[in-house]
Amino acid sequence: MSSCSPLLAQLSQSKSIDRHPLIVTPQMRVTEVINWLNERQSSYALVVQEKRLVGIFTERDFVRIAAQQLPLENLRIQSVMTSDPITVSIDQDQGIFSIIYLLRQHHIRHLPVINKGGEIIGVITPKTIREIVQPTDLLKFKRVADVMNSQVIQNSVTASLLEITQQMLTHEKSCIVITETQNNADIVPQGIITERDIIQLQKMGINFATTPAKTVMSTPLLPIEINDSMMLANEMMKRHKIRRLVVVDEAGKLAGIITQSTILEALNPLEMYATVELLRQQVDERTKELSQINEQLQQNLCQYAKLEEQLQQVKDEAAAANQVKRAFLANLNHEFRTPLHAILGFAQLMHRSESLSSEDQKNVGIIYSAGKHLLELLENLLDLTKSQSTHIRDTANFELSDVLPKIPESPITITLTPTDLADLPTEWRISLHQATIEGDFDKMLSLIEGIRDRDESLANSLSTLTHEFQFEYLLALTKPPTDEDDDSGVNSSVQRDNTND
Repeated sequence: MSSCSPLLAQLSQSKSIDRHPLIVTPQMRVTEVINWLNERQSSYALVVQEKRLVGIFTERDFVRIAAQQLPLENLRIQSVMTSDPITVSIDQDQGIFSIIYLLRQHHIRHLPVINKGGEIIGVITPKTIREIVQPTDLLKFKRVADVMNSQVIQNSVTASLLEITQQMLTHEKSCIVITETQNNADIVPQGIITERDIIQLQKMGINFATTPAKTVMSTPLLPIEINDSMMLANEMMKRHKIRRLVVVDEAGKLAGIITQSTILEALNPLEMYATVELLRQQVDERTKELSQINEQLQQNLCQYAKLEEQLQQVKDEAAAANQVKRAFLANLNHEFRTPLHAILGFAQLMHRSESLSSEDQKNVGIIYSAGKHLLELLENLLDLTKSQSTHIRDTANFELSDVLPKIPESPITITLTPTDLADLPTEWRISLHQATIEGDFDKMLSLIEGIRDRDESLANSLSTLTHEFQFEYLLALTKPPTDEDDDSGVNSSVQRDNTND
């Protein structure tokens, strides 16, 4: 069966082995073994001699001793153990279903596992099988009523402990439910006594013949109802570390009992196989769906990569176009603004000349106003190109008479002398003087900004003079010194205020 399903192959007998069994020798006293069983909370002890299994001693064997009232003094395990117990070989993994069948066939709860040499490997029990078999879907849909044992061995609360042990031995049961008959002959469970309880009571020195069941039974019970699921029953056993549950009906009357063996019986191999196969098919379908989704995702990723590549190409082209635009703007700014500033500056110089006639003065004013208008147009064009805006100032056609007003004078008052520039490098003064002669507005501003860290006030004054096209004043300030100039710089001093020339 495991060859048909990879999942069932995981349910091998090797995974259900308790590899730390309690091992005793044939010569040990029964009282010593009972103490060990209590300490380890074990339901069995393997009897081994010279590394070979010779017998097994279980809680049921002790119940037989108690029922027969055998004296425990000097009683050896070899005289009460079950000899030559049924075993399985670790080298021939039969699968978990074969193990369950073997336990049912021989009505046993402990199956020792040995190797080829007969040495003990461990023990398989219903508890160890339940730890690896977790078909919760199968248990979820099975009701307690469907699998419980309704033939419950019971006794009254007044029965003696000796009667209880003899009843266990007669019916070969691991527990007796203690009940009480109430109104209308209803049988209501009151407690339970198990094989493990018998061992613990023997250790306490209880007199089995005179002790009534109601004084030693385990109570209160943890009952489960007939309509509950087997999955709930399985979880309750695990949570409370018990091996059996009493089943009651809706009225609380005794209905049956569930043990670990009952749960194993509920796990029908054919049903388990069908369930596991269904799960495998679901896994295969989900895997197929995931593969299709992954394939579609890969296609989407390829398309995304192509779109990203195209987008990057568009970005590169846009960056190249922006670079060309910036180069164009820089060239436009230099080729147009510099000559215009020169025109405006020299127009101011010519306007102040006393040798010009009034007609020439008027014509110079026209040149200045037209140059200012062209400068405004250039600034509008640069602003439009930079901001991609369609809104510019009104630059409609104008009448020549509208640009004839007198060239405005600077409203500021700045007083500088060449001495104020004396601490600056001679090369710098010569460069500014030459840029002023050439009307190179950008170069003038660049030179002035270069001295800002040295003298911010001086830089501000020179920048203001430049923006007001006071080229005559700047030429006088930056005129290279001659031998005729004295140290005080008085002969070279100039002053500019807001009065007319």
